[in-house]
Order: sequence, then structure tokens, then C-alpha cells
Amino acid sequence: MTDLIVPTFDRLLGIAQKLMADVPDERMTAQPIAGVVMNHAAWIIGHLAWANNNGLVLLGAEPAVPPQYKDLFGTGTKPDAERSMYPSKAELITTLESSHRRLADAWRQASAEALAKPAPERMRASFPTLGHMLAGLMTGHFGSHLGQLSAWRRALAMPSAF
Repeated sequence: MTDLIVPTFDRLLGIAQKLMADVPDERMTAQPIAGVVMNHAAWIIGHLAWANNNGLVLLGAEPAVPPQYKDLFGTGTKPDAERSMYPSKAELITTLESSHRRLADAWRQASAEALAKPAPERMRASFPTLGHMLAGLMTGHFGSHLGQLSAWRRALAMPSAF
């Protein structure tokens, strides 16, 4: 099964890169709809890097993101329109790409025993094992946030990236 996940995970990174290619750094935190807080590009890219990091740590690897990513991008955080709150676009993209490569490598190298371990308690109802949880993280979670990024782009009247 592990050989089925990485090609999808890599494809999703390529989609993220295309969706981000023409986003100007200064617009990374734009909120295009009055009265509606959308997950903006800075939050989405940082959150995906933070999520990759969680997968790495669960597989026993060293962290791949700065500690402040949890406070900015962790579960339950809310996007802020203030651009200065977030790292630069270049740093966010580099951190996503690096955490992606490291998680893909850790996934490929993970033993069947490691992937069969129980998922963290709060995730077990949906994902009984660490392997199930990481497969979901690397595919469904990533893809759902790319859908948000695409919708955010359209709300800003940006052209289709494809």
C-alpha cells in the first residue's frame, strides 16, 4: 500500500506549487469576501507543512518546521489577515516542500509494524492505525486544503491555475 500513497502525495504538491506560483507575497493573507474569514494562502501552506511535520514526528523523525508553526498553523488556529503575522511566501513554500520530501521518505522507509501502531487516540475513530492516519493526511487532508486554496484564489478573481 505504501507505494500507492507517495505518487498521489507528490501530485498534490505539484498542484499546490501551481496554485501558489502567481500569488504575490503581499496578498498571501488577503480576505476577499467581506465578513467571511477564509483560510488564506499563508495559513493553508503553513498548515500543510505543519501537518507533514506531525506525520514525521509520529514516525519518529526529527521535526521539519520551526516550533512557532504550531501556534500559527496548528489545529484550531484561525487565519489572520495581518501579513506580518506569517513567514514570507518563499519560506512557506520551502518549508512545505522540505517537510513533504521528508515525510515521503519517512513513509517509504516506515516498517509495517510502525504503520500498524494505533493512531493517536483523538484520531482512532476515523483512522485506527498510524498508517491509515498518515495515508489520509497525505491524500485527503492535503487535497481538501488545496480545494480551499483554489476557492480562495477564485474569490480574489485570480485566474485558474490549470
